Amino acid sequence: MIRDFFEILFQCVAAVDSGAFLGILTLALVLGLLCWVACSYYTRLWNKRFRVKLQHHVLCAIAAFLTALFVISYHAVDKLEFIVNDIIDVWNTELLDNKDWTDQTYETAFFAVKKVKPAAFANVPEPGNPNSYIPFNDVKMIQTCVETYVEKACDNFSTIHPFLNLMLSAKPGVSQEEIIADIHEYFQTVQVDVYPLSRAVEIAARNIRENLLEQSPKTVWKTSLILVILFMVVQLIPFGFIGYCAYKDLKISNDIQFYQY
Repeated sequence: MIRDFFEILFQCVAAVDSGAFLGILTLALVLGLLCWVACSYYTRLWNKRFRVKLQHHVLCAIAAFLTALFVISYHAVDKLEFIVNDIIDVWNTELLDNKDWTDQTYETAFFAVKKVKPAAFANVPEPGNPNSYIPFNDVKMIQTCVETYVEKACDNFSTIHPFLNLMLSAKPGVSQEEIIADIHEYFQTVQVDVYPLSRAVEIAARNIRENLLEQSPKTVWKTSLILVILFMVVQLIPFGFIGYCAYKDLKISNDIQFYQY
């Protein structure tokens, strides 16, 4: 999930116009420098004799770098909705061409439907054999097969894009009714006994894609909020450590003065 988050964030930064990026970079460097100064001197609010040493400046540099990185990332998030839409479209296309996923899902659906009505599979070849198919003798068998394909499509999206799935949440129930209706319509118009499951995959992928695209605007403010919280938490490390060093130095100085007294 972390890798998916940073990959998407990098794509957002790369999508920023070069002219706008120069201004954002300048602002980021200025704020980073101000953060370095603030991190170096804020301890003098309670310990005026504390002097920042080399190891403290390293922490200040980290705080400044994180500030600059946050400013760039925060502005780049404006491009997130377009990036998310592209990612969803690519996933939709790749799922339809993913033979491994299609074969695995077919096998899972085959045995799931077979549990519903084993008698209907008496002379049906199993997956991996020529002319293997899934018979649809009643509504329960159709529904089981459809649920399997839709859930596997959602699982595929959550596996490939765990961060986006957390933000958007692919919903398994969005396309089941349409697939069932398409199955009934297909058997009414075509005089064959086997329904091409590629049609179910296309319907499931298309509906999940449309559902995800409807949610994509939410990713902007959600990701911005995550960045702000992450920034504040991470900044507590350098500021907190330097503050602790200043407090410890003040305590030692007070103890020395007490013993001298």
